[in-house]
Amino acid sequence: MSHPTLRIGRIAYLNVWPLFTLLAPIIDANPDVDCVSGHPSELNAALGRGEIDVAPASAFAYLANPGGFSLLPDLSISAALAPIQSVLLVSPVPVDELAAYLRRTGNTVLLSRASASSNALLRVLWRFFWRLPEADWVMTDPGTGLGTDRPFVEIGDTALSYYLNPPVGRHIIDLGAAWHALTGLPFVFAAWIVRQGLGAARQAVLSGMWRKLMDIKAGLPHRLDELVESGGRPDWIEATALADYLRGVSYDLGPDRQASLLLFGRHCQELGLLDAVPGLRWQAV
Repeated sequence: MSHPTLRIGRIAYLNVWPLFTLLAPIIDANPDVDCVSGHPSELNAALGRGEIDVAPASAFAYLANPGGFSLLPDLSISAALAPIQSVLLVSPVPVDELAAYLRRTGNTVLLSRASASSNALLRVLWRFFWRLPEADWVMTDPGTGLGTDRPFVEIGDTALSYYLNPPVGRHIIDLGAAWHALTGLPFVFAAWIVRQGLGAARQAVLSGMWRKLMDIKAGLPHRLDELVESGGRPDWIEATALADYLRGVSYDLGPDRQASLLLFGRHCQELGLLDAVPGLRWQAV
C-alpha cells in the first residue's frame, strides 16, 4: 500500500535554488512526494489551510501561530552572517533622513505582501535600531514599490536585482546587515515549518526527505560553483554575483540562529506584533 503524498512547499526565489535543484531528482523519483511553489506568504497560508505539509516558510509565521506547527531540526533560510542582499528597505533617502522625509511627504511606509518575517523585521529595526517615529504601515504587492515615492520593503529576486544594480535615486538598506549590527546575530528569515497531524505514513516520508536535505546541505559548499555554472542560473545575474549571494545564505538552524529567532520574537512581542514568544517545538525525524 503506497503512502499518501507528502506535499512540500518551495519558495520561488534564488535563495533556495541550490537546495531544490539538488532535491529535485529525489522528489521526481519519489511518487510519495509533490512540490508546490510560491512566495513565503503564500506558503504560510497554504500550510495554515493544510494544502501543503512542510515548507521553508516565514519564521514570523511560526512565532505567530506555533500551536499548529513544528520545525524541522537544523534547517532554515538565514543570513550566513550579514548582509543577505535579498531583503531590503528601498528608500528615497538614507535612514538618517527618513524621519524628516516622512514628515514632509506623508508618513506611509510600504510593507510587502510576500513576506511576514521581513515586514516584522523592518518594524523591529525601525523602533529599536534606528529609533524612528512610528510610521503608517501599508501593505503592497511585491515589485510595485519603485513606482512610488515611498520607502518600501522588497524581498527575493527583485530585491537582489536592486541590491546588485541600485535604482537611480534610491538608497538600499540591507535588513539582514542591520539586524546583525543591532544584535551581533545572523537573522533567520524562514524555517522549515511542518503542519501538525501528518499521520505516521507521511511522517515517515518526511523523515526520509529531511535526511536527504541534511545530506544536500552538508555537501553544498563543495558544489556551489558547479551549480552556479550548471545552466540553471537566470540570465539577469552573473555567475560570480550569484555565487557571492549564495555564500551569504545559510541553511543552518543552530544555537546562534535559534537565539536570534527568539530575540526577534521578543522584539516583536514588545511591538505588539506577537502576544507571546513561543518555545521552538521540533518535528521528530
